[in-house]
Amino acid sequence: MNDRIRILVGYDGSMQSKKALKEAITIAKNFSGFIKVVNVYERGKKKEAEAAILVAEQNLEQEKVAHDSLLAFGSNPAKTLVIMAKHGNFDLIVVGCRGLGRKVSILLGSVSKQVVSNAYCNVLVIKK
Repeated sequence: MNDRIRILVGYDGSMQSKKALKEAITIAKNFSGFIKVVNVYERGKKKEAEAAILVAEQNLEQEKVAHDSLLAFGSNPAKTLVIMAKHGNFDLIVVGCRGLGRKVSILLGSVSKQVVSNAYCNVLVIKK
C-alpha cells in the first residue's frame, strides 16, 4: 500500500494559485507526496492554460516533487477539481482564495468556496 499523500492543486497561473502550488510543494516534500496540478480552462484560453501549466511543471521538477499535470476544458473549475479529487483518491485539494476569474466568482461564489463546500477530502485554501 502506498501511503504517500496525494495532493491536487488548482492552478491558473494567478498569484494565488502560485502560492497554492508553493504550499503544496512544501507539504509534498514533508510527507513524500505526489502532486497533480490541474488547470481548468474555458474556450479560447488553451494557450494561456498551457503556458501556466508549463511554469507549474518546471517548478515541480526543480523542487524534485513527484507530479503530474492536466489541462481540463470546462467552465466550472470547482466541480472539475472536486470530481477529480474523488475519482483520483486524493487526500488534499489545495487552491488559492482567488484566481483569475473574478467576474465569474462574484456570480457563482469563489472556486475555493465551492471546493470547500463540495469536496470529499480535506481542502487547504491559501489566503494572501
